[in-house]
Amino acid sequence: MKARVENISLRPTAAADLPDVMDLWNDGRVMGWVGFPDGLHQTAESMATWLERVQANPLRHHFVITGSVVGFCGEAYYSMDPEHRRASLDIKLRPEAQGGGRAAAAFRELIQRVFEAESDADVVWTEPAGNNLAARPLFWSCGLRPRERPDDLEPGPSYWELRREPGAT
Repeated sequence: MKARVENISLRPTAAADLPDVMDLWNDGRVMGWVGFPDGLHQTAESMATWLERVQANPLRHHFVITGSVVGFCGEAYYSMDPEHRRASLDIKLRPEAQGGGRAAAAFRELIQRVFEAESDADVVWTEPAGNNLAARPLFWSCGLRPRERPDDLEPGPSYWELRREPGAT
């Protein structure tokens, strides 16, 4: 019997998504990978304020990741830096949604969205924490490679990038 392949989709985050995003951010199992082992302790009010700020900034884009089988999987985000022609990427999945290729499908879709929507983006990049060994094969499978960190960025744990294919728009 053939296993069912789950359809993964990204859509812009809306107010109705905030309880799920808040649960994700308050989960130390998720946020521990980015330095917050106890979660972020967000409230409904702080989440609403955050969403207003994101939606008001044309350089920031936040998405919820959903699966046709599991429902809410997590979040994906990018922030455009037009001066340096690159977009920083982020993805987080709730533990119950990890595995099965969901993160790779969502991350590939996020990269495609950046390169389609941001004509000024020559590069997408991310910075997995040193202890997040599971992220490295994910980023590798999506075409990102470890590179020397650009001098204009604050110090960070690592720097992985993918350049837009020449001639692609």
